[in-house]
Amino acid sequence: MITTEIFYILLLTAIALLAARFFGFIFYKFKQPAVLGEIIAGVILGAIVLFYFSGQKFVLFNSYTFFSPNLNFHSNEFNLLAEIGILFLLFISGLETSISKLKKTGKSSVMVAIGGVIAPLIFGYISGILLGLSTIESIVIGLILTATSVGVTIRTLMDLDVLDSEVGATILGAAVIDDIIAIVLLAFAMGGIATIADAAMVGIRIAIFFLVFLYIGLKVIDKVLDISEKIHLPKAFLSIALAILLIYAFFADKAGISGIIGAFVAGILIGQNFRAPKITNDAKAVGYGFFIPIFFVWVGTTMWKDGNFLEDSSLISIAILAVILIIIGVIGKIIGCGIAAKITGLSNRESLQIGVGMIPRMELALIIVTAAISKNLISTDFAHIILASTILLTIITTLITPILIKATFKNK
Repeated sequence: MITTEIFYILLLTAIALLAARFFGFIFYKFKQPAVLGEIIAGVILGAIVLFYFSGQKFVLFNSYTFFSPNLNFHSNEFNLLAEIGILFLLFISGLETSISKLKKTGKSSVMVAIGGVIAPLIFGYISGILLGLSTIESIVIGLILTATSVGVTIRTLMDLDVLDSEVGATILGAAVIDDIIAIVLLAFAMGGIATIADAAMVGIRIAIFFLVFLYIGLKVIDKVLDISEKIHLPKAFLSIALAILLIYAFFADKAGISGIIGAFVAGILIGQNFRAPKITNDAKAVGYGFFIPIFFVWVGTTMWKDGNFLEDSSLISIAILAVILIIIGVIGKIIGCGIAAKITGLSNRESLQIGVGMIPRMELALIIVTAAISKNLISTDFAHIILASTILLTIITTLITPILIKATFKNK
């Protein structure tokens, strides 16, 4: 029997999905990532639906409370849906990571990826320390700035008809590699690093997890998927792939390196199977059709704290941190990626174009900050500040990148 409270959650979920698609469509029409619209949908829903945080209730026909004051977008049930959305994002990312293509990635992409991780990580860490944050909070700020989301970059390069150029190919390869590096570094952070000994122990746990589960995956997953071929049931491949995802996420969490790392590893392993395209399409249908929009709406609703849109005292802190993140985020990628590209023999102009193309942050930056918050790596008082600042970072870097790319290619 489904309880009344579960129906409240189902109603909130339906509202979230409809709002996500509506605002996502609006942003898409303006040639912006739909993800931004989904986050804005969450912010707006926080104002419309969560008003009863202040003690008010919306009464239908003066006798029945339409929304239960005990249920909201931050209930355990809705949080679970959002966290599954994170698992799907990393799983799909792993599915789309081609090991064979990475092997063929040129020296320039590898160097650019490394430079694009090291510089922002160092700049972010130093900025955090100077702001008086703890070591782990400063590391998280650095990690937020490492990963690149090149969806906007790709579209802009396509519009300029230079996606197939050396610059375009280098950006595409580097973006995949720096995401992988960021995820591995996130695994270290999730393990809790306070001393060199802690770092060593986390490194050992990560190495054991990757060695054991990569080995098991390479030996077993193909055989398991072969068996699923004999199961003449609808979407049998998808069911077994999702089971593998959940199993890997479980054991990664038990290993102390976060379930999202396990989801990514599961995606990489399944992605090497010849059935991967079909599984990827089905996983995207489930993920992007339901769980992933819920995650981004949830991110938007977190802007509301105890029924208020952040706090007046927090707005200045958010503005300061957001400006710092944006500045060092832009400079870090231009310097790190640009210098690395120059070392590989590219021209000054091409190096600048690559650095600019690597500026946008999006999904992985939000995943890193929300994962850090869920693992209590960030203090409660600072959590909403860094999350709000990260959202502003993703919005601003997404908006300015096309302008900067077109400027660097001007008169070419």
